[in-house]
Amino acid sequence: MKENFFENNNLELKREFSDSLLKTISAFSNYEGGTILIGVDDEKKFVGVDNIVEVKLMIENKINDTIVPRPNYQINILKMENKNLIEIKVFPEENTPYLYKGIAYQRKDTSTVPVDQTSLINLALKGKNLSFDQAPSNNDYFKFLTLEKYFKDIKQIDKFDKDILITLGLINSNKYTIAAELFADENNFSTSGIDIVRFGQSSSEFVDRKRIEKVSILKQYEEALFMFQKHYPEIEVVKGFSRVKKVQIPLEAYRESLANAIVHRDYLINSYIKISMYDNRIEITSPGGLPKGLDEENYLNDQISMPRNVIIAQILFMLGIIERFGTGIWRIKKSYQSYFLKPKYVIKKNFIKVVLPNLLFNDNDMIPEKRILNLLEMQLEIKRQDVEKLLDVNKAKAVEILNELLDKNLIKPKGKGRSSSYILDSSN
Repeated sequence: MKENFFENNNLELKREFSDSLLKTISAFSNYEGGTILIGVDDEKKFVGVDNIVEVKLMIENKINDTIVPRPNYQINILKMENKNLIEIKVFPEENTPYLYKGIAYQRKDTSTVPVDQTSLINLALKGKNLSFDQAPSNNDYFKFLTLEKYFKDIKQIDKFDKDILITLGLINSNKYTIAAELFADENNFSTSGIDIVRFGQSSSEFVDRKRIEKVSILKQYEEALFMFQKHYPEIEVVKGFSRVKKVQIPLEAYRESLANAIVHRDYLINSYIKISMYDNRIEITSPGGLPKGLDEENYLNDQISMPRNVIIAQILFMLGIIERFGTGIWRIKKSYQSYFLKPKYVIKKNFIKVVLPNLLFNDNDMIPEKRILNLLEMQLEIKRQDVEKLLDVNKAKAVEILNELLDKNLIKPKGKGRSSSYILDSSN
């Protein structure tokens, strides 16, 4: 057996065909596709398949009779080391979900498991070529006074009626969409909300807290901006013989991060957008990772725009709350362009976090160890050279202080050699 011929997320090796493989075919059809190779034993040796023509026909009939809708696949007979093998190639399709005995499946590494309820809904939406906010709402009455005010103020329209709601995608086939529910003045959408906390000297000290829920996402946006202006106002500083105003955190960066969270969050995840405000930074955490088909590099470099919620994105664009699609990260970066501190991103499977450092945060009176920890909270990862610049010390002194933090298990190393850096030790 070739060394690189191992089971993975898209390859299943089996000695013989069994009905359990129909679950794998469902999983491959629902997601990225894959291959099943029959005639390989547990030692990854080719043992072949007897009566190969009859087995091939039996597999074809099983797939056609038990998986709904019928998947796109090919069954090929291969010759390996003088053994006949059966290759089932399954291609990803759009008519999801593909069900075996009424259940949709997905791959988890080398295993095949049923999808959860959230994934099933996403597959159903994909099969209808809909984003979540385009799906029909279960409610049939909403008021849109907030949305109406925005359109009358910004778009200068005289009449806000059903025709406009249809044009905006808030009504489709005489039914309200999920987007309509999210823009409505009052709604009970359990995942639509923003939880904001202004912390004091520690994460256990709450200075201020506001939960914005059961109102239009436009009202949520307004209230979240108000909390920002309340806790991070422009500060007057003396420069020469005059006073000048300086920003703590660029409003443009906060506003863009907030709008992105509202547009791109996964409303199927039972969690609010979370905004954590500290002396030295703001963290905005949006439920849901990257949309399928968008990787971290493309996201961070604004190379591809794939809004998770198409109607919400279009309306916020029309209202000028977000700019041209695919420029959000660029605008956040640009607002910090001339500063040493930069915005940072944490991208996980179930959330995306944006960290916006406070440009006027002053820790000069704190001990060196605390200053390094403050920098790590804002920048997430630092190098020895960053410590030298922050503390204005030489290499030996920077290494000494970093080693003390390592000994106390407050930080830990990442990488080796010239690429080595330090991150906070989250085990504490």
